[in-house]
Amino acid sequence: MGYHELVASLRQEGEEKVAGIRRAAAAEADRIKEECAVGMQELRDGYAKRLAEAVAAEEGRLAADGRQQAERIRLHAEAALMERLYGVARASLAGLRDEQYAGQFARLAAELLPCAWEAVRVNPADEALARNHFPGARVEPDSAISGGMRVTGEGGRLTMDNTFDKHLERCWPELSARVAATVLRLV
Repeated sequence: MGYHELVASLRQEGEEKVAGIRRAAAAEADRIKEECAVGMQELRDGYAKRLAEAVAAEEGRLAADGRQQAERIRLHAEAALMERLYGVARASLAGLRDEQYAGQFARLAAELLPCAWEAVRVNPADEALARNHFPGARVEPDSAISGGMRVTGEGGRLTMDNTFDKHLERCWPELSARVAATVLRLV
């Protein structure tokens, strides 16, 4: 083998080695690119999962806040409605002063403790009824009383309020629950 043939053979062998190295480098580069692509996709998937979890958690928190706020608004509206209904009920008490009122007044007076009542506060229209039922007492007209009486005895130490307003006040918690159930069922 001559010099030129040896050089050509070495050159060809060198080119084949370089081509092999290039193929191996290209294959290694492809493998690294694939690993990077898989790694990046895993990162994307992980971040997407964390983002979805964070969004779901925030949506849950916002929904819970919304439910709480809606409940507060509902309770406030119900309280305002009950307050208005109580006002309507109080305003309606005067309507109980009908032709049977004298009997109602007598029943309210009979509910009081047997005592020598010193003062009786009544609606101005009830002064005659009060003088009849409490002959020894001082009768004091009070236009704020819709019906019934407030009595005082034993030097002011004993007082009883047996007015329509007080009866309504006492029964309002139970009555308002029934009224609310009826009104809210209509809404």
